[in-house]
This record gives sequence, structure tokens and C-alpha cells, in this order.
Amino acid sequence: MNEEQKAFEEALKQVFGPSAHEEDVMERADLSEEEFALSDAEDLEILMHRDAHFGGSFEVMLEYYQRGGKGISEDLLPERIEELQQLQLSSGQDLASYLLGGAEAERVARARHAYRSLRELYDLESPSNPYPKLLADLILSEEEEAEEEVQAIVSQGQVAVPYLLQLLAAQDFYDPLYPGYGQAPALAAKCLGLIGDPKAITPLFEGIDSSDFFGEEAICEALHQIGQPAKNFLIRVLELRPMTRDNERAARALTHFVPDDEVAKACLHQLEDPEVAKHENLAGYLVLGCEGLADPEERQRFAALTNRVDLQNLRLDINALAKQWQKR
Repeated sequence: MNEEQKAFEEALKQVFGPSAHEEDVMERADLSEEEFALSDAEDLEILMHRDAHFGGSFEVMLEYYQRGGKGISEDLLPERIEELQQLQLSSGQDLASYLLGGAEAERVARARHAYRSLRELYDLESPSNPYPKLLADLILSEEEEAEEEVQAIVSQGQVAVPYLLQLLAAQDFYDPLYPGYGQAPALAAKCLGLIGDPKAITPLFEGIDSSDFFGEEAICEALHQIGQPAKNFLIRVLELRPMTRDNERAARALTHFVPDDEVAKACLHQLEDPEVAKHENLAGYLVLGCEGLADPEERQRFAALTNRVDLQNLRLDINALAKQWQKR
């Protein structure tokens, strides 16, 4: 090992601790062992984020974070990015080449390849098939809502649906390292909801568990925008037996239709099935779905659920909704 490599490893020890092959343990006064491991994981995320989105440049990454942008991750602290930048400058070597393992490096390489592939679409633009470029515009948009890009696709109508469904199903684009920062499928869902084609209902429903909270919200809102066909589909799934994860997914999506009389009646009917009480999350969504009950007799049936021993965990929620009706 030459002197330059030794100096580099010594600099790394100051930030990351001893190398894995060393038997001695260095104490780090400001971090517990558990916190130190977490710091390592965060540092790897910073390096992957930098290499995937900012061409491997700390300077470009910091400028982006200072300016503010769609791709900023709240989990990555600018102060830590600056510390890693200074470490790299003092060592004279790229931290990623030293710290990123095969799996991390492969993930970054795939993300960078996706960027190149999207940009190549602009050179291959065909007047007869504008959809690949429109999708690239949507994915690469730096605007949170990408309103112009969304409207450009929605204006194409149902012919754009197959392309949007491909994006919705592309698991790589749920990864925040990929172009679109993991938000591209949510934008595809937004477009599908605005277009309103019932062919998108099943793929949207299947995507509910594939996304984070914000992506799931976009998918459920898209189903709501499609309207009656989506509502009918979700109610049918809600009523399926034997119960599976799909029943809960349908109940979650139906809460986006609230208040709605059809949804409320379906949810009340399900809550009255003793089998539902064995699935607490499902029952909780069903209580929310009952908000639209208007018939006095149905409201009484709903309030009577508090007498059920198997629904005691939801008693407060049921009473809260009943009190809202009384105030109105």
C-alpha cells in the first residue's frame, strides 16, 4: 500500500471508523455504535444519490440542495454532504469508488443508464409517435406537480393509456435513485385519473401496495377521478370472500370517495360481518367509509356496533363519527 492510499484510509477512519478487517475498535465519542452504523448507511445513500442524479459531483449536488428542487431528500442533510465533500477533497480520491459495494454500484449504474435512455428518446422523436418523448418529459420534469407535462399527456386521451400503464408497472421508477426521484409512477397515476379510462382501474388497484404514502394517495385519487366504474370495482373487491389483502386495499381506496352513500352502505354491511372484526386495519377503513350514511336506521345500526365486543378497539372512532352526525 503506497503512502497516498494510507493517507486516504486514515482520513476515512476519521469519518467512518475502522475498516471491517481491523480487529481493534475505535471509540467515537459523539455517536453510539447503533448511531454510527446508521451514519454509514446515510453516507452511502448520499453517495448513491450524488452519483445517480448529479453526475458524481458534490458541488452540483449542494447547489441543487441550496436552490431547492423536486429531488431533494429530507433524509440527506446538506451539512453531511459538505463534510463528505471536504473529506473527498482532502483525500484526493472519489469516496464512491472506495465505499460503494457491488450491489450499490450496480443500482447507480442502472439509474444512470435510465437517464441516458430517456435522453436518447429526444434524438429518436417520431412525429407519428410522440408518446415516448411525452413520457420522458413527465419523468424528467423538475416540477412537483409537472402540470404542463401532465396536461400534454392527458390531451392525447386514451391512446396514451398503454404508455402510462407501462410506467406505472415499472418497478425501477419507484426507486428514488431513478429519473423522477421515485415520483414518476405517481405522475402516471395522476394522468390516468384525469384521462378516466376504465382500463386503468385494475392496474391502478394493483399498484396501491407498490408505492410510498404519496404514491398511494395519487393512485387512490386517480381511482376516485375515474368515478363510478372504479367505485363499482372497489365495492366488488371489498365484498369478496375469503378475505385477502385485496379487501383492505379496496377499503383504503374507497375512503377517497367519502362521503358517498353507496360506499357507506357497502362499508356498513361489511362491518356487520363478524369475520371483518378479525382484520383490524380493514375494519378501521370501513368505519371511515361509513361517513356518508344518511338514513337514520342505518346510522342507528352503525352506532350499535359499539356494543360488539369484537369491535371495542374501534369504539372511539365509531362514537366520534356518530357525534359528527348529531352536530350536523
